[in-house]
Amino acid sequence: MASLNLDEVVSRCKEYSQQMLPRDIHHGFEHILRVRKYALEIGRRENADLWVVEIASYLHDIGRGHEEKGEYHTVTGARLANSFLKSLRLPEREVYRVVHSIECHSRKKAYRKRPETLEAEVLYDADGLDMIGAAGILRIALSAAVINKGWDHIVEKSRWRLSILDDFLTTTGKLMATERRKLVSDFVNQLLNELEET
Repeated sequence: MASLNLDEVVSRCKEYSQQMLPRDIHHGFEHILRVRKYALEIGRRENADLWVVEIASYLHDIGRGHEEKGEYHTVTGARLANSFLKSLRLPEREVYRVVHSIECHSRKKAYRKRPETLEAEVLYDADGLDMIGAAGILRIALSAAVINKGWDHIVEKSRWRLSILDDFLTTTGKLMATERRKLVSDFVNQLLNELEET
């Protein structure tokens, strides 16, 4: 497949991801590891190419903090991943599948691109799973603190998390999101109740 074996390629991608990612808690390497875990689980159940899924998971947020003016991190990340993977002399087809997955992982309407491969759907769902559940809830608060936003921002982002509970593409991703629905819903409702009391 390439002059490097598959394990070496994955290892290089992991190292590159660690090097490129911002050093923050809400989009740092811990986020990447959770997305990778979810993606491999979904990918196994959906019979996706796990090698593509793993590499795309490691590289999906490398564009954060490296965007050119007016560019979104998915576009930047896809461009950086394309160059990096080509430098490893990977076949064009494999490069495309990873890059396409990175381009398609955003849920923001202005930047959303429809996944055309199973692997892109898997990454989309895995990244979404890290937005919901306990880690997702904590990421909202951490993000608000980092950018110095108040409760209104936390409420807005929490409500948005509720809105994405039905936005999963694979059967496995939908099932995993359903398992987290009660936690997210209960949290948002409790937060709103407590904020109304103040």
